[in-house]
Amino acid sequence: MAAPLIDGVKVKPLKLIPDERGVLAELVRRDDSMFTTFGQVYMTTAYPGVVKGWHFHKVQIDNFSCVRG
Repeated sequence: MAAPLIDGVKVKPLKLIPDERGVLAELVRRDDSMFTTFGQVYMTTAYPGVVKGWHFHKVQIDNFSCVRG
C-alpha cells in the first residue's frame, strides 16, 4: 500500500463482505485503533469534475473514507 499523500493520514484497508444481496463494508468502527472517541459517520458524493473544498475545525477530529476514486 502506498504512503498517504497528507502527513498524519492513516489508511485503513476496507474489508468487503459480500453475500447474495450485495456487499457490506464497515467504513469505521468504534474499536478501530485510529479512533480516540466516536462521533459520527457520513458519506458524501461529488459529480465528475467537482472538487469539494477542505475546511478546518479547531476542536474536532475527522475520519474520512474514500469509497471510490
